Amino acid sequence: MVEGVVKSLLEREKKFEARYCPCRRITGNPEEDKKIICPCAYHRLEIERDGHCLCGLFVKA
Repeated sequence: MVEGVVKSLLEREKKFEARYCPCRRITGNPEEDKKIICPCAYHRLEIERDGHCLCGLFVKA
């Protein structure tokens, strides 16, 4: 799973010049899309709530 997420991150970096979270939709709005650059703005809340971020790349220790 992690390998697939990392591969997707690198593909997005190559295509969009930023490591956008592969589990989130790119809107085209630069201000909104800044929030989904990995690690995204939502990862800490998700880890606290769920024990992992949406993609599963970051987990609670």
